[in-house]
Amino acid sequence: ESQGISGWICAEDQASCSRNGLRQELRELELLITSVFFTVVILALYAVSFAEMSKSAQPKAVPGMLWIALAFVGALTLTRVFEREREADTFGALLAAPVNRVAMYGAKLSVTLAVLCVCAAVLVPGLLLVFPSSGVEGWSALEMLATVLLGCAGFAAVGTLFAAGLAHGGGKNVLLSVVLYPLTTPVLMMSLVATQRVLQAHPGAWDILAKIAAVDVILLIVGGALFESVLV
Repeated sequence: ESQGISGWICAEDQASCSRNGLRQELRELELLITSVFFTVVILALYAVSFAEMSKSAQPKAVPGMLWIALAFVGALTLTRVFEREREADTFGALLAAPVNRVAMYGAKLSVTLAVLCVCAAVLVPGLLLVFPSSGVEGWSALEMLATVLLGCAGFAAVGTLFAAGLAHGGGKNVLLSVVLYPLTTPVLMMSLVATQRVLQAHPGAWDILAKIAAVDVILLIVGGALFESVLV
């Protein structure tokens, strides 16, 4: 049981718990390897299925491919993010531990976000390589990085909250997908539009990125506030 709760009895602050959770995942690499392999498989399927896509269609199709893949990878990650505590049956000890609940939320969110960002680091160059006409010259790597980080952060903020609520019960994988996708659709759609603008070097890209950042802040505040109630 110590493995299941050692990540939380380390400190009272969110940063320490987040670092401990990331260290545990990096030691085992099970979640990361599974997600990256799944990402590579999706990328290969895209390459085979849409190899003959016209150049004019690529700028509109590639952003959708990116965020559909990240949505599936995110769901896969969230079904496993509380698996260690569930298998060790340490939820009772976790709730009894004198640790800030926001720190718990931040730790699991950090793990999910880290996995999503690693998978995005595989997807974005891979898609641009397979579909070279998806973006025009002059698109900004900084804007793309901001789009991926903000989109993944919003997805992880919602997903971590509901993954905690469904971590105890049976059929959690199906239930999580049913709940997750409708609630993350606004963030995914905004991220898709932002990705299209970035690839097309649209001058209004930063405007929609600012809106996504505002939505992320709201989701993080709500997620942190409701996490203890949902987990219990």
